Amino acid sequence: MRVLIVLLSLFLLTGCWDRKELAEIGIVSAITIDKDTDTNEYTLTSEYLRPSAQSTLSPSPDESSLKVSVTGKTIDEILLKANKTIDRKSFYAHNKVIVISEEIAREGLIPIIDSFQRGKQVRGYVWLAITKGSDAKTIINTEGNNITPVSANFLKGLFENADYNAVGINMLTYHKKVLGAGVDPLVGVLKREENADKVPAELVKLSGGAAFKEDKLVGFIDETEVRGYNLVTGEGPVTDRGSLPLPSLLDEDKLVTLLLKELKSEIKPKVDKNGQISFTIDIHQKARLSGQESTDEFKTRKEISDYLKDIEKEGEKTIKKEIEMVIDKAQQDFQSDIFGFGRVLNIEQPKEWQKVKDDWSETFADVNYNVKVDVEIVDSGLTKGPFEPKE
Repeated sequence: MRVLIVLLSLFLLTGCWDRKELAEIGIVSAITIDKDTDTNEYTLTSEYLRPSAQSTLSPSPDESSLKVSVTGKTIDEILLKANKTIDRKSFYAHNKVIVISEEIAREGLIPIIDSFQRGKQVRGYVWLAITKGSDAKTIINTEGNNITPVSANFLKGLFENADYNAVGINMLTYHKKVLGAGVDPLVGVLKREENADKVPAELVKLSGGAAFKEDKLVGFIDETEVRGYNLVTGEGPVTDRGSLPLPSLLDEDKLVTLLLKELKSEIKPKVDKNGQISFTIDIHQKARLSGQESTDEFKTRKEISDYLKDIEKEGEKTIKKEIEMVIDKAQQDFQSDIFGFGRVLNIEQPKEWQKVKDDWSETFADVNYNVKVDVEIVDSGLTKGPFEPKE
């Protein structure tokens, strides 16, 4: 009996029969995909890690990563070809980011994503980004403000450290939005910029958003419009939402800065007796007064209180304007419901949604909306106000 138990234990301790030894695989950390419009072929560029070059015990003089490009008619064909170009089998489970060119995005991303998901090469939480103004492969070939030598880690850091002026979406969330009802995706944009007279000479930035109508790219929004988008949807960082510069109201050309903290955002649909659909966007934004360029001094607590109320109103006007700017652009230029108005209508008034769902893009472009903003300064840092320097 004891012999039988020992034998069974040996079987249990043998490990996973199909596991891949580290020395046999090439770990892919980033993927970029471009398309040649003349040949209609895809180019997939993969960044492979060199673990020995990153070792702190016995560092190697080799580069930290190897970038390899492969072309083909389909993504599945390219993935098979990639294994024939390096001395290890490509392993995509630790991939951190997929960067796709603007040209491919305008044709649609689902064929690309389906290829990855069907073969289970790439996990769903990988960051997804669109390029603007350059090929996708230049993004991982540009050495700018990279502290880390691995491009994938640099790009991952851009997404994880982004404030509410940027968009971060992973592949799984994109897929859910495309397949869901009443919402279109907004994807982060990576841009390569040249600074001829500066160091470094080239930079990669996470800047703005790429608006999709169903699965196809229809246009871009800038950082200010992304901020309005994140305020409506409540997406982006939860507590630390970046800064909002405003006129100081004390001195001309001087500014005051609000640090935006906790946000409560709600989209409320309404259908009147004539069947007209409208939406109200309620925004409650808590903020901290951070910087004051003016050197004027307040004399009383009432002056401080009145000033803070005026700054709150100024913040409300600015936020309302930015929200209206991005909603108008989504309606007029894109006819793309990136905010999920239709999804909210479907949840709260499903019968009305059934009437308009087949033509929601056209309906969304004409719906009326009203934006209500409440800014609350919860910490002013003011005692008697900014101090005038003494001689």
